[in-house]
Amino acid sequence: MEYVILANPGHSRVYLEQATQLCLAELTLCCRTFSTGCNSFRRESIAGLPYYVFTADHRLTTEELARLWRLSFVYAVYEQDGGKDAVEAVRLLPVEKTQDAFDPMVSSILKYPGKTNEQFTRLLINLALYSSRFAKEKRPLLLDPVAGKGTTLFEGLVLGCSVSGVEQNAKAVHEAQVYFKKYLETARYKFSLKQERLSGEHKSFSSAVSRFAFAPNKESFKTPGGPQELTLVAGDARYTDRYFKKNSFHLLVGDLPYGIAHGNVTSPGQGSSLTRNPLELVKACLPAWSRVLKTGGAIALAWNTFVLPKADLASVLEKGGLYVLLEPPYDQLEHRVDQAIRRDVIVAVKQ
Repeated sequence: MEYVILANPGHSRVYLEQATQLCLAELTLCCRTFSTGCNSFRRESIAGLPYYVFTADHRLTTEELARLWRLSFVYAVYEQDGGKDAVEAVRLLPVEKTQDAFDPMVSSILKYPGKTNEQFTRLLINLALYSSRFAKEKRPLLLDPVAGKGTTLFEGLVLGCSVSGVEQNAKAVHEAQVYFKKYLETARYKFSLKQERLSGEHKSFSSAVSRFAFAPNKESFKTPGGPQELTLVAGDARYTDRYFKKNSFHLLVGDLPYGIAHGNVTSPGQGSSLTRNPLELVKACLPAWSRVLKTGGAIALAWNTFVLPKADLASVLEKGGLYVLLEPPYDQLEHRVDQAIRRDVIVAVKQ
């Protein structure tokens, strides 16, 4: 059985000439979670449009088709029928679209400088999910420890996760919280919002926390396991394990500072100044990040290879007790964003 995926026309513009290798990498990892064997992954041009094609040993289940629909580049999914000989015509039979867990517009409406593209953000989440032991988890728990204004969190909601984010910039967190509250009100969701402040011993840290629980209606809100959750922490990522319980999250996904226009605080003496070195950030925060990640959970981090070689980042993750995935297709994720940024993704699993 062959499956044919029409790529979103805007997807290739995000990655320029590297779109094909990124799509094939994401598709390959997704298919590894299926109960049937898949092979012959390739890109084909049909009537001038980009399609991604693969062969499955057996017909995919409803849940497996839903995973295809959640890929970052998908516009339409088809089963291929016919074409067994030179006379019989090939027919593409549309596969019904899977309903998103949350309105995908939530991550695209909010605009701000330095925002990561939504399609790339979804790619990051999928790379982590399909590299972890939790690809079949009904509602994965996702953490973005460098959350900015929440693009990763909002995309995680669309994919069915409950999400949490930590961000040093309190203004950015406030804007994300106000935006999401307004969004829920406008969409007439049933929701609750609890706000609190956490502080460490002798005021070693102080953080504002906003906790949303929400569902489309009152009935699903009252159902156990029904509401999704979004938690925003205005705080220091080094204290991630003080904000959340150990072994809490299935996935940790982050877009690290690119060394161009944004950064993070990594030391107490640094004050309000920012470092644009992603290696310093990971060294300072990885112990806490690892503690809140479940065994078998995966980390996916994007960064600018012009400011940090992959081998150096991999070394830090390995010393932190994580297993770094470097084999194909994990070696096909580097791509040019602009003149100053060549972005790559590293994926590691907690053993």
